[in-house]
Amino acid sequence: MTEGFINLYKEDGLTSHAVVNQVRRIFGVRAVGHMGTLDPAARGVLPLAIGKATRLIPLVEGDTKVYRAELVLGLATDTYDTSGETLETADASTVLALNIEQVLPRFTGQQAQIPPMYSAIKVKGKKLYELARRGEKIEVPPRMIHVQSLVLGEVRREQQLTIAELLITCSKGTYVRSLCHDIGRSLLLPACMGRLWRERSGPFAAENSVTIARLAEDPYGHLIPIEQMLVDLPRVELCLSRAKQFVHGQRIAVDHSDVLECPIFYGSMFIGLGRVCSGLLSPTKVMAQEVELLC
Repeated sequence: MTEGFINLYKEDGLTSHAVVNQVRRIFGVRAVGHMGTLDPAARGVLPLAIGKATRLIPLVEGDTKVYRAELVLGLATDTYDTSGETLETADASTVLALNIEQVLPRFTGQQAQIPPMYSAIKVKGKKLYELARRGEKIEVPPRMIHVQSLVLGEVRREQQLTIAELLITCSKGTYVRSLCHDIGRSLLLPACMGRLWRERSGPFAAENSVTIARLAEDPYGHLIPIEQMLVDLPRVELCLSRAKQFVHGQRIAVDHSDVLECPIFYGSMFIGLGRVCSGLLSPTKVMAQEVELLC
């Protein structure tokens, strides 16, 4: 059975859903999931889980993302990026790098962020972009995010626009489009996001990623085994008799400190996830059968 992770590099022009469908065809499996959507115009790391690995996404995806983005000052759109309909323009050609640097500290740390209307977040069971396309306006509830660092890079001029490159390290759930929009507001200018690259998503980095074309040439050569992604996590290792008990969903006495959830192994074989409390291991996700233990 095909299972594991792919550190995929998504090219611009593709939706995350389209990439998932391509990978399904490459491996001939239905169970493929991604760890955080990338907009069609964005490029960069789009980690994928295949087969049983889809059940482990919360355990391995991590909470930190790293982006490189263009802040476009002098243009506001309905989508908060340059793909949308223009709502407002202004002459931002006199903005200096110093002006931008002075406001960036306001956008670091823990903060409430209002996602853009053109996003896949659901409010009252409806995706925001579906409501936006129908012209419906609703109050979007803010979400708590954390921006660890926000570094200004190259600043250039394009006619009346000022375009600044930002390197952003932030928590998952952060909308870079909203961040660019809000930075513009603090400068009293219309603003949106230009190009976007995701450099890192949790443990998956762009320098180790693979494009769809390369993946199609050698699918299994780029498949990261489940065990490899779990190697740095606390684990419980069981003997054969206790591993049999575990795969049958039984609680087991173990000499291990309490842990909310961790990988369970029989030798080098990953067999599931479990919770340890007061010396008792309780299975939370069983991912092997007894017959596999005997192979």
